[in-house]
Amino acid sequence: METSQDANPWLEAARSVPAPPVPEVNRSAPDSPVQGSPLQDAPAVEVASEQTRAVLVAAHGGAGTTTWSHILGAVDGGNVESWVSEREPGDIPAVLALRASVEGINTTKSLLAQYGVDAFAAALVIPAAPGKLPRRIASELRILGGAISVIHAPWVPALLLKRAAHAASSDLSPKELTKLTTMLANQGIQTQGETT
Repeated sequence: METSQDANPWLEAARSVPAPPVPEVNRSAPDSPVQGSPLQDAPAVEVASEQTRAVLVAAHGGAGTTTWSHILGAVDGGNVESWVSEREPGDIPAVLALRASVEGINTTKSLLAQYGVDAFAAALVIPAAPGKLPRRIASELRILGGAISVIHAPWVPALLLKRAAHAASSDLSPKELTKLTTMLANQGIQTQGETT
């Protein structure tokens, strides 16, 4: 049986909900230093800010945002509800993290219907087990991909043996890390784990 994206009511609902409004941020430079002050002659210094990094938000408990934010050098945004209510205005791209499971996919569909697909830059699918995805999960992820860009994280057995806070980009092979960060970068999502 072939499933059409137009036949999915959750997808239509997600497309009809506008993204939460984000007020514009005043990006003007601070007031000029006083004539003759030491700051006047100081060279301009660019300050790296967390606003240039992506934020991972969990679609559900156990999605893996803490672990994967450490691996990717992203900001751990916690769960979606707290991110939406507590975020500062700005242009931080939010990546919705979910497990490759029926619960993870269904929760993600509900969140897309509630907040709109434009509220998130992509969905990062964290494998629930090694090996090939079950047919139903693979099919549901293809349907989800009709609403939002779906990026698959690799299965990393070593992550089962460590605390989330101890995860690092070195847990992935350079090839896996480059592939993942390239897929994120193609969606306009910048991470500090990017390799060149």
